[in-house]
Amino acid sequence: MQLTGQQRQQYLEQGYTVIRQLISVEEASCVRNRLMDLLEDDCGWPSAHFQVLDPAKFRNDKGGFIPIGVQLPAKRERVFRDIADHPNLQSAMSQLLGGPAKRFTDQALIKHRDISGQSFFHQDSYYWHLAPKQGCNAWIALDEVAVGASALAILPGTHKSWDLAPHEGYYDEPSFHVARSGDAFKRWRIPFNQIDFSGEVLLSMSAGDAAFFTNYTWHRSEPNRSGCHKCAYAIAYQLANDE
Repeated sequence: MQLTGQQRQQYLEQGYTVIRQLISVEEASCVRNRLMDLLEDDCGWPSAHFQVLDPAKFRNDKGGFIPIGVQLPAKRERVFRDIADHPNLQSAMSQLLGGPAKRFTDQALIKHRDISGQSFFHQDSYYWHLAPKQGCNAWIALDEVAVGASALAILPGTHKSWDLAPHEGYYDEPSFHVARSGDAFKRWRIPFNQIDFSGEVLLSMSAGDAAFFTNYTWHRSEPNRSGCHKCAYAIAYQLANDE
């Protein structure tokens, strides 16, 4: 896959770019179908892979956890690994990062149809501690996403200082929990009074489209009020020479 000069320039100047049909609809559907299996049954996966809705309040039809985040699924099954190591993804990452790139981490996201859920503006390196210009995240839509339906939003140019903004901790409502321990999961966001929302760009995407953004770009996701489950697969890469 060869990116256009416009895509590379947008990534450098605005901190993100979108590649339509990075993977095929069929490939996206395979991953989504597997996530729906996991939603109904953990299929024997270790609980360490899952962030779940509060198990004291929410259970699936079989009495099990309801996962909303699946950490490192590429370590478990080929259906995820085929996307996490997809030739198109590897090629795009190398071009955007400016050199050979390797997978850093991956997580699959399920926004339940009955739990709207959203994330607030944050920078991934607040969690990952990757140095400036060393990391890039690809957020691959596995469903049609739009306003009020789990779309990603970006604040262009917020990466340019290559500084981490102050973040504050918060808990989702309903709270997300670490399946292994049962503890509520604390997330981090940039305080609302530090954000100029007028400049945000909301990225409507189809299944198989991917948004690429730096690990310092401010981004968030829309709540899911569509009445349908919405899924995405987020895969981060870093420069291969980064230690």
